[in-house]
Amino acid sequence: MRYTVEEREDLAHRKEQWILGVEHGDDPEQVRRKLKLPLKTSSLPSLKQRYQRGGRKWRALLERRHGIATKGTAAVRAFLTQAKARDPLLTGAELCAQVWERFEIEISLSRLNELLQEAGLSNPPGRRAKEPDETPADSAREVEHAGAFFPSGRPHRTGRARRRAPRN
Repeated sequence: MRYTVEEREDLAHRKEQWILGVEHGDDPEQVRRKLKLPLKTSSLPSLKQRYQRGGRKWRALLERRHGIATKGTAAVRAFLTQAKARDPLLTGAELCAQVWERFEIEISLSRLNELLQEAGLSNPPGRRAKEPDETPADSAREVEHAGAFFPSGRPHRTGRARRRAPRN
């Protein structure tokens, strides 16, 4: 869920009021309910620590990510586009390794596939078609040696499948 700038600032102000109320001696749970904070009381110590480190200013309590992806950055997306343009049959696992080598970002395979699908660069589903590497001369030679796999004798029966006795 994305918040507007005003909503994020309002949340930071309410967090500050929560910290100040608890420091004043009020019950943390009651203050949290009164301020309608969607947080657990177990998050209060880490909020206090951020508030102290930030010079006791409400801006220190602003959420740091703001819904911005830290791994699917514009640079990573541009790299994926270039890599798929060079070799469209690159797999997700190969691309994950290349992203690590280039940016030192460990991106999951599912996140990488999401980025590829958003850009319209994902491979078609299923297994890749095998490239025909047989030449006609090879297949003719294989037919000559095909008799080596069948026992001599009765060519119509190999002895593996036994017939049932006829019914009377």
